[in-house]
Amino acid sequence: MTFKLKDGKTEISAKDEHNSMAVRTALLIYESFNLLNTGMRTYKSAMRYNELTKEMNLLYDNLEAYRKNPDSRYIQRKLKALLRRESAFAAFKRNYIRDNSKEFPQLQSYIE
Repeated sequence: MTFKLKDGKTEISAKDEHNSMAVRTALLIYESFNLLNTGMRTYKSAMRYNELTKEMNLLYDNLEAYRKNPDSRYIQRKLKALLRRESAFAAFKRNYIRDNSKEFPQLQSYIE
């Protein structure tokens, strides 16, 4: 699946459109972020989105620091922790690194 935060919306899609389980899972995750048909869903979706943007901004800030100082062991450790599978919204962060692999080729080993 691919996960993206784009223009204030989350985009989730299955890489294999013929895999019905992947498609259903992508739809379920998409709805958890974007379905706003009740008051509680609107509230919970906004909470999830806010947490996602906090995590992505933390990643962006650390990537900017990494660009300025790629030899910093401290920044490398922070990025490695942010990209761990167990970290919050890891799929979105790891997908961002995959999509920008030309810009951050040295971080590919953190997401494999």
